[in-house]
Amino acid sequence: MDRGARSREELLDAAERLIAEHGFEVPLREIAKAAGQRNNSAVNYYFRSRQDLIDAVVARRLTPMEVERQALLDRMSPQDMTDAQAVLRILVSPFFHSEGTHYARFLEVVRIRLKNEPQSPAESAWPRILDALARLVPLKGRAARERRVAAVATAMFALLADHERQVEADAPRQEQSDSGDGENLEEIVTMLAAMLTAPAARLVVTG
Repeated sequence: MDRGARSREELLDAAERLIAEHGFEVPLREIAKAAGQRNNSAVNYYFRSRQDLIDAVVARRLTPMEVERQALLDRMSPQDMTDAQAVLRILVSPFFHSEGTHYARFLEVVRIRLKNEPQSPAESAWPRILDALARLVPLKGRAARERRVAAVATAMFALLADHERQVEADAPRQEQSDSGDGENLEEIVTMLAAMLTAPAARLVVTG
């Protein structure tokens, strides 16, 4: 990796961590400083804007995650696609294999500013999974099902961010074991599946 590529990667690492810890408006000069750059304008040199930086952080993490999701989807049978936990596991499990230690917290901060369209034409796993989840929601009406899926996605980001915080807090005492990761993954999937498949709420009128 040449010097320019290494500097870009260090800026992405710093942006992911600082935005996760301090919010979307963290000064770009602080990101440059955390990346070891002497020039406060280093971020603007490598990225056209703050949004361009955000998109680059996402693209770097999303590409391998989408490859993993696509491989998992290809092994799913039509029957498997009717199992909420099985579909959600495809969505959630790549986060547990990501190299990023702050990525879920980063997404929790920036997700409302993410592009709605895929980052590249090759990214087909995410929309396929969302479509499968929408079909599993026991509500009438497309809009109602899409709202439920959006709420599940919001909960997923929050739960994954909390998992990252817990891993970071536990790091000085012990390394996260594979079995611990598996238990946390299944707990998150179980909670999300219950939320996804819950029946419609009934209005109770009193008095």
